Amino acid sequence: MEVLKACKEYEKEVTVREPRDRATAFHAHDSCRGCGACVMYGKRSPLCPKVIQKKDIILSPQGWGPARNIVAFTGGDLTCCPEFYVECTRLIKAETKLWVLVETNGYGLTPQNLDALKEAGVDSFWLDIKAYDGTDHKWLTGCFNRNILKLPEEIVKRGFVLEVLSLYIPNLVETTQLKKVAQLIFDVDPEIPFTILAFFPEYQMKRYKSPKVSEMIEAFMGAKAAGLRNVRLGNAGIFASSEQDYDLLKKKVGAGNY
Repeated sequence: MEVLKACKEYEKEVTVREPRDRATAFHAHDSCRGCGACVMYGKRSPLCPKVIQKKDIILSPQGWGPARNIVAFTGGDLTCCPEFYVECTRLIKAETKLWVLVETNGYGLTPQNLDALKEAGVDSFWLDIKAYDGTDHKWLTGCFNRNILKLPEEIVKRGFVLEVLSLYIPNLVETTQLKKVAQLIFDVDPEIPFTILAFFPEYQMKRYKSPKVSEMIEAFMGAKAAGLRNVRLGNAGIFASSEQDYDLLKKKVGAGNY
């Protein structure tokens, strides 16, 4: 009921209504880059998609941007105990017109849980595939990924909207693995959005470094070469630190893809 109350309050603030097939984090960048320049300085950023008006931009805990008609469960992943999402989604769907997105590492998405979430009304999944290699996945997460690699097909065949995200972790999850993830996604549907996120060292992984701009560009090119049509690089501020870096990104991957 607390989640429902928050959703109903949020729905009053919605400024941009998306169709269900855009109920993703990926598609948010198509309408706004979240810089706030149009509000703070009265002038759009050179990277602005220019598809929404300044009146549709609000300041939220995540920063500047439109309030889209989507609510997302992110951060802690409770899909191993799906009852929470099932009950929340049923309430949200009964009393609002919002789409429901669940971010997940996929470990709890058994066929039975997927069916329960489908019946409850969940619209979309943001699936984090931590690694293609099973040993690396085990080291990173504590579990193997043989079932997780089957999830794109299982999710799509049930009619959910899907986006996939993977981290670029130098000396661990690099272009070779990311290309395999991209191929896996392509084999299901080349339109599925794929975000390659730049890793930054924290907690027990401080001995690992962040990727370079050249490495991220290589990974982007690899994913595109697999045939995916919607690929984006995330955490640009981690791997691009100079005007030259951003010029190179714009030239190699396109201004709307990072």
